[in-house]
Amino acid sequence: MSPEIVAVPSSGKSDLWTMFQLYAAELAPMAGITPADGVIPYPYFDEYWQDAMRWPFWAMAEGARIGFALVRLAPEHDAMQMAEFFILPAHRRSGGGLNFARGLLMRFPGPWKIRQILANTGATAFWRRVAEPYGYTEETFPQNGIDRIEQTLIVV
Repeated sequence: MSPEIVAVPSSGKSDLWTMFQLYAAELAPMAGITPADGVIPYPYFDEYWQDAMRWPFWAMAEGARIGFALVRLAPEHDAMQMAEFFILPAHRRSGGGLNFARGLLMRFPGPWKIRQILANTGATAFWRRVAEPYGYTEETFPQNGIDRIEQTLIVV
């Protein structure tokens, strides 16, 4: 399955926020986050419709939203960054997430940095598969008290 990559318009912001909360709830235990009133904050969310260097995308399959990605240009690294990436659990392991991720990489050729929480071994295995055709280097480091892993690759 090759999901379509669709830019999220400002009218889709609340729907993306709802799906983002599913994603954040999945990561919260690994990141040591306890949601306040059931909502996990994300201070950069609105910037995806205000900053010309940030892009929100839906993964669409057969007219349904199966996931999303928040992509940004990270000037501090002079690279693109997959800031957030999520595929609904029912659509995982079908190849859709892999194709969606590689489609996004190809949309923005050049250097990329892709980070995961080190404890999220499923995500790390996924991103290694995504990055494998491009060749990549990998580094682990602590960030804000959480061990992270990052793949660096160049898409041509």
